[in-house]
Amino acid sequence: MSIVIFSRPVRTGKTTELMTWCGRQHNITGVLMPDNEGTRKIINLSTNEVFNLECTDPADTDQELLKVGRFYFYASIFTRVNNDLVNMLKTNPHWMVLDEVGKLELNCSGFYDAVTAMISAHQHQTITSNILLVVRESLLNEVIGFFKIDTHQVVQNLQLLPMENNTGKIR
Repeated sequence: MSIVIFSRPVRTGKTTELMTWCGRQHNITGVLMPDNEGTRKIINLSTNEVFNLECTDPADTDQELLKVGRFYFYASIFTRVNNDLVNMLKTNPHWMVLDEVGKLELNCSGFYDAVTAMISAHQHQTITSNILLVVRESLLNEVIGFFKIDTHQVVQNLQLLPMENNTGKIR
């Protein structure tokens, strides 16, 4: 079991590469956060459910929103996805993916609950899953320090990671 941090600068295709890599894996769970039709979505890798995360018209909603830069996100979606991710830990997949850890999490919001649960489970060895966190390069050291991620590997290319074949064995 290990923590891998996939890190590159903003807008360099991290999520696109991650989607391709995830599609080749077996026994994988977690969430991806792609841009789709100009807005942020969340894809649950276990159920293939897609959630609209970004509110494009914050003046025309009564839902609680989280603001990051020029973006507004639905707080209720983060609540649901955090709960889903914590429950996914119990399935002990080969890979647990979280795209991405950033400014919200550094402010104890967004995926903060899921990140802390994943790291705690890893540090207390209550799971055997590998954890893959996506972090933009400019926040890498801050995220590592904030979450006290002591043992980890940083990669800029997911093709360097070993893949699990359909028998559950690393190749």
